Amino acid sequence: MRCNCIPVLIILLFLFIHEITLAQPNFTASSPKSVAENQNFNLTFSLGNATGSNLRLPDLNDFVLLGGPNTSSSMQIMNGSVSQSMTYSYILRPKHQGTFKIAKATIDVKGTTIESNELTIQVTAPSAKQQTSPGENGEQAISSADFAKQLKDDVFVKVILSKNSVYKGELVTATYKLYFRQNLNGFNLIKAPSLDGFWSKEVELDQNRKQKVENYNGNQYYALDILKYNLYPQRSGTLQISPVEISTVAQVTIRGKSRDPFRDPFADPFGDIFNMGQVKNIPLTLRTDVTMLSVKELPETGKPKDFSGAVGRFDFETSLSDHEAKTDDPVTYTVKLSGTGNMSLVEAPAIQFPAGFEVYDPKVKEHVTGNESGTSGSKQYDYLLIPRQPGDYKINSQTFSYFNPSEEKYITINAPEYPLKITGEPSKHLNANSLTYNSQQDISILDDDIRYIKTSTQSFENDENSFFASPGFVALYSLPFFAFISLIAVRRRNDNLSADLMGSKRRRALKLSKKRLSQAAKHLSHTDKKNFYDEVSRAFWGYLSDKLNIDPAYLSRDMVAEKLSIRNVKSETIQRLHNLLSTCELSLYSPVGDVSEMKNDYSAAMNLIADLEDEIRS
Repeated sequence: MRCNCIPVLIILLFLFIHEITLAQPNFTASSPKSVAENQNFNLTFSLGNATGSNLRLPDLNDFVLLGGPNTSSSMQIMNGSVSQSMTYSYILRPKHQGTFKIAKATIDVKGTTIESNELTIQVTAPSAKQQTSPGENGEQAISSADFAKQLKDDVFVKVILSKNSVYKGELVTATYKLYFRQNLNGFNLIKAPSLDGFWSKEVELDQNRKQKVENYNGNQYYALDILKYNLYPQRSGTLQISPVEISTVAQVTIRGKSRDPFRDPFADPFGDIFNMGQVKNIPLTLRTDVTMLSVKELPETGKPKDFSGAVGRFDFETSLSDHEAKTDDPVTYTVKLSGTGNMSLVEAPAIQFPAGFEVYDPKVKEHVTGNESGTSGSKQYDYLLIPRQPGDYKINSQTFSYFNPSEEKYITINAPEYPLKITGEPSKHLNANSLTYNSQQDISILDDDIRYIKTSTQSFENDENSFFASPGFVALYSLPFFAFISLIAVRRRNDNLSADLMGSKRRRALKLSKKRLSQAAKHLSHTDKKNFYDEVSRAFWGYLSDKLNIDPAYLSRDMVAEKLSIRNVKSETIQRLHNLLSTCELSLYSPVGDVSEMKNDYSAAMNLIADLEDEIRS
């Protein structure tokens, strides 16, 4: 009996040591073992199970550094288990032939310095062309393009709408899901959706979310949400939700001569242990189909006159701070809207206050949040009223109307009327805003300002210093002529600026980008990583769209690189732009380093904007 327990204990000990090893940070270097003298290659440092900083490279004097570091954070989805790693990639080219060693690199992890492994690279004679590696038994290996075609039913991305038909202004949630039956090595967003015709708000996804098992078209898949938007259509008809593109790498296991790349992840979970084969990484570019949404116009039947476009479920209430006050004492009238729907687009109703009050613009308190159920929250408008004249007043009843799509009808909420008694003497601080309700009383109040008609005339004397023909008279007489000339000049300048639409967009490009980067700086100060990188990304995409005159719907990295090259922008600057945009995109799905990296990225963004301004030529 004791002898039978020994193998079990050995296996448990092995599994325990294996788990501890997997949990420890690991830092590895990788590169091709052999490369031609005229070929570029990637030197990659991978940090697993940890977040590092202050990467220090070894001596690379035998190679030319062409690019990098390209930093990425990847999510490994393997047999239902999720893990993350950081990768630092550099592009090198050999200077001459021979055998070269790349020493250890170091990186700091939680106050501890860890080292990578050493590498040995054989640099051979220049190659005329890149050869295709043969398969087993001398057969030609299957190309990545062939694998990608075969994987189209095993790995794909879909957009799922919560509804296929909605009213104008009604919420519809668009969820972009990645379906897969293969092991995947992370994913990157290449092209975000163009949501023309919608007011949209992206829903922040849980970074620790897990993939789920779902049935799609009769087959089981792992499914992972990669993007989610709350959409509120702003016009009726058939609206198009443009495609989204992502890139990922499928890890395909080739078994024996059949080279069957497919494996059912819901079959025997230990199949790979006893049927090991060659693993091939297949890069994939996935694209959603164009999705159409039917949007119905709001019904005219029963539409209230005060309806202003609110769609959803709302509450409406008003209040008055005091029902009796003295002149010049402030009174606050509050209007509060709350509920769920297109809250960000809803405004308070127009209010007509009685004459005799000085009314200030309302102070707005807004608390609106977005989640998978839609946009909800409250808006509060506090109107400051200063009574200037005594009397008995009333603030009329207010109404607010909205359309409830679930009940398909309009609902009107009535707020009460408020009496208000003002006592005291008429105010001495009257202005035009508070003198319109009673003309007779106005005259009695303004007896200090209106002079009575004189019954006798005063004696007049001639002034020898006549104003006519004086310098002041000539200046005033000439003023309309010069003002007219100036008006024509300004008019022509404005007409030229309006005609030059492209030039106008270019002039505003830098201004808008700096405004977004200043907003990003506020997120940086609060260590808000996601919103920081989102603002930086929006700043650059908006800048490039205006500066290069590219419609946002057709904006892509390839088109931007082509336009920048035509305008003689340096390749190094284009590569820096590519690296920065990649860092911003990765921040949407996984952590992107610590605060020091955010500060470095912010400095890089400011320098990059300045360099682009200098290098772009009209």
